[in-house]
Amino acid sequence: MLKNPLKLKSKPQHLDRCRGKRIFVGFNFAGTAGIWAFTRVLRRRGYKIDFYGMNRPNFNMPLDITLKFSQNPIKAFWERFSYFWKILPKYDVWHFNYGKTFFFYPLNLLILKLWGKKIVCTFRGSDVRASLDFLPEPETLYDERFNWPEWYKTINQMPFLQKWQKTLRMLIFYWFSDQVVLTGPFLAGSVVAFDKIIPYARNIKTINRFAKKNTSDKLTILHVPSKESVKGTDQVRIVFKSLAKKYPLHRFIIKNNLSHEALLRAMGRADIIIDQLLVGWYGGQAVEAMALGKPVLSFIYPSYLGLVDFGPEVPVVNTNYWALAHDLESLLVSPQLREDLGRRGLEFVAKHHDATKIAEDYQKTYEIALNK
Repeated sequence: MLKNPLKLKSKPQHLDRCRGKRIFVGFNFAGTAGIWAFTRVLRRRGYKIDFYGMNRPNFNMPLDITLKFSQNPIKAFWERFSYFWKILPKYDVWHFNYGKTFFFYPLNLLILKLWGKKIVCTFRGSDVRASLDFLPEPETLYDERFNWPEWYKTINQMPFLQKWQKTLRMLIFYWFSDQVVLTGPFLAGSVVAFDKIIPYARNIKTINRFAKKNTSDKLTILHVPSKESVKGTDQVRIVFKSLAKKYPLHRFIIKNNLSHEALLRAMGRADIIIDQLLVGWYGGQAVEAMALGKPVLSFIYPSYLGLVDFGPEVPVVNTNYWALAHDLESLLVSPQLREDLGRRGLEFVAKHHDATKIAEDYQKTYEIALNK
């Protein structure tokens, strides 16, 4: 059972008030590809929206405006503070991602409220996650008879002060925000309430151009973790090593630190993608893999499926840390299953993750905020 049931922060009522308003979107600490995708759609539709990032963008992703501040924390604070005041009159809606603002967030949010600005917050993951709904009791987690991943133990051992800081940040953003959005149901137990779950966005047609069809019996199985400890890469490495002995003609590949375009090219040439094994939901990389027509394996906590209307349609192979070898081998020996999952995955992301749909969701979210 989830520690926190589905709770909506407000009832969805909106008017078309977005046009003519200016929208700030920042920052690029997580979900850059999706934010870029849906803001492009709104820009093409004539909305005045700017995507800001600080310093170097993740995975070499593009931004509208890249801000570079001093490495000296005191000087950087004043630079951020000054720049914020410079652009404050320019934007009507301020959309923050990953719990990040220009400077000390309670003061930053308070200033926006006092100026009559509308605030939208999207929580994306570790910005609010201080626990996992599905972890067992500590005595089981640390029982040597069970091979629990180290990251689960790290989450369980998170210092009280760190958990308190995450909770306090979430509560302050919640209190100041006119709309609160989650990128997936895996965060529902980490917040007091929210308005809507808006999934990761991607430009499905653009990604699909990187797809390559393998006509050989030699398969490529790919895993590209952004952070190995969180993605369960240690177990993927063990499974790959074991299956490589049994299937010597296949290629089992783990790659790190790829730019976004390099990632798409690598997945486009692969036959099977291993996403993530620990969080309990599929990630943005899984969306891209499905947009390429590739079968994807990831761990999905069953209870999360009931928190989104598309839960029954998710075509990801639901595996986990311990079942990966069995589930991956099932795909290796079944070309028909791989083809079916690839087709269903492409249909699924086109329906639920395409940037056009996600842009409409955020447009409505901005409209609701402006109507308050």
